[in-house]
Amino acid sequence: MNEASLSYHEAGHAVMAAWLGAEVLYVTIEPDKDDGPRRDGDAAIRWHHHGMNSRQLAEKELMAVLAGPVAEMIYEQETKSIRSRPAWAGDYAIARQMSQVLVANDALRHKMIDAVTQQLFSILSKDNFWQAISEVADLLEAHETIEGDQVTDCVDRWLGSE
Repeated sequence: MNEASLSYHEAGHAVMAAWLGAEVLYVTIEPDKDDGPRRDGDAAIRWHHHGMNSRQLAEKELMAVLAGPVAEMIYEQETKSIRSRPAWAGDYAIARQMSQVLVANDALRHKMIDAVTQQLFSILSKDNFWQAISEVADLLEAHETIEGDQVTDCVDRWLGSE
């Protein structure tokens, strides 16, 4: 994964999470190498439950998790299954975990993940969403790590009326 693709990937996670109401603490394309399994990027996100049940929270988390690979696909101008790229294995594992709250059947979970991925293609491809993602990705490429308030500023600027 090249640095630009990685920046868009992490920006996708962060912008979607912020848009869905999560608190983005920071986003980086240079995570601590001693912090668990090897990762190329990381978005630290805190979900505030504020009256959400476990199903509602899982739906939002699923969208935020899948938004990273989708943003990367849009940036690279190619469509792939999230299962097709080893670099996305962690995202896919989290998506499967979130989908277990939503769907009991394993085959239906795969279909749900694919359906949410397609929905995200439509959402993230909109000009205003893509502008927010691009701005966050540019900040990541310039600084490698950005604070959550920078993500929030981009989301407010481009998606404030969404």
